[in-house]
Amino acid sequence: MSTIDLWAKEGYLSTPDGNSIYFWGFAKSEAGPAQLPGPHIIARQGETITVNLHNTLPEPVSLSFTGQRGVLADGNPVGPQHQNDQLVSFVNHAEPGDSITYTFTPSHPGTFMYESGTYPHKQVPMGLYGGLVVRPIDYNPDIQEYKTVYGYGTDTEYDREYLLITGEIDPNLHQAVKEELPYHTGSYLPRYWTLNGRCAPDTMFPDNLDYLPHQPYGSMVMGQPGERILMRYIGAGVSNHPLHPHGNHARVVGRDGRLLRNGSGDISFKRFTVLVGAGQTYDLIYRWDGLGYSPENPIPTTLPDRRNMGIGDAGWTMWSGSPYLGRKGDIPVEVVSYNEFGEYYFMLHSHEELQITNWGEFPGGMMTWVAIYPSLSPDVGTLL
Repeated sequence: MSTIDLWAKEGYLSTPDGNSIYFWGFAKSEAGPAQLPGPHIIARQGETITVNLHNTLPEPVSLSFTGQRGVLADGNPVGPQHQNDQLVSFVNHAEPGDSITYTFTPSHPGTFMYESGTYPHKQVPMGLYGGLVVRPIDYNPDIQEYKTVYGYGTDTEYDREYLLITGEIDPNLHQAVKEELPYHTGSYLPRYWTLNGRCAPDTMFPDNLDYLPHQPYGSMVMGQPGERILMRYIGAGVSNHPLHPHGNHARVVGRDGRLLRNGSGDISFKRFTVLVGAGQTYDLIYRWDGLGYSPENPIPTTLPDRRNMGIGDAGWTMWSGSPYLGRKGDIPVEVVSYNEFGEYYFMLHSHEELQITNWGEFPGGMMTWVAIYPSLSPDVGTLL
C-alpha cells in the first residue's frame, strides 16, 4: 500500500512577464511550498492508495479522484456534503485546520487527475488539482514489452513519457480570493495559460528551478529519432485547449483512462491536433523519424553552406531544410543561436492564438518544444 500526504496551501506563482499571482495548491510536505499542479501521484493497477489531505486553507477542501471507483473517506464511501441545504462538496472534505484520509484501489491503468471536489468552480481554477498516473498491473520499465500504458499486448509500448497538464489563470479572480472578496465566475477572463503550471518560455526550462519554487515541473518533451514518446495530456481548469506537436501526427491510444480498443479491435487513431476538454485526459504516442533519417544516417549530419540555412534575420536561426539541425563544435562568431548538440526542435502548443500569449504578449502561454536529440540520457522523461 502506498501512502501519500498532501497539504492544501496558499502561494504565489511567477509568470515570465514579472507578475506574481496568488494561488492555492497542494504541497508534498508540511514545510514545502504549494505547487501548481500538485505533486504527481504514480500508482499501480490493483494496489491500494492512501492519500492524507491536510487543509491549511480558510475554507473546506477535498480530493476527488476522477475515474476511480470505491473511494473511501475516513473508511466510509465518499458522498456529497451539504450545509443549510446547499451543496458544498461532491465528496467528503476537510475543514480548515483538519485532515481527512482517502483510500482507493485503481482498477484501470491510464491517465487521470485529482482535484478538489469542494466549490470546484472556484478551487480548481485556483490551482487545487494534479495528475494521477496508474501503471498497468504488469508494468516493468526494464522490459520493453512491459513498459506500456495499458499492459502487455495492447500495442502501447513507449520509450519515454511526459505528463502535460493544461490550465488557465484569471489573475483578477485570484486577487479577489486573496482579498476575501466574492468570487464571481461570470467575470472569469483568463490572462495566462499554463502547461504544468508554467507559462512559456518558462515551460521550456528544467524541473525544480530554485526561482520557480511553486512550479516545479517543466514541459520540454525530449527524445531520440524513432523512439516512442508517450505524452499524457490532462485538461485541468475550465477551458478546452487544442494541443498539437509539430513534426508528426501522434497516435491517440487512450482517452479518459481507457484503452481505445473494442470488440472489433484497435480503435486508436492519429491526430495532428487534439482538443483537450476540461476534465479530459488523453494518452498519445509520438514518434519522429524525419525525412532522411536512418540508423545508418544518424543525427547529426553534414550541414550545407550557411547561406542556405538562414530563416528570418541573418544570424537568428539556422535551418537547412533537412531534419538534421546543428552540429557539435564551436559556434561561429557571428551566430547567436545554434543547436549545439545537433538537436532538432518542434513546437508543441495550443492552436488557439490567444492561449500562446502572456496577458496578450506573444510568445508565451501554452507553448513548449519537442526536442529530438542524437543521444540522450535514458532517465530523461521519467515521471518521479
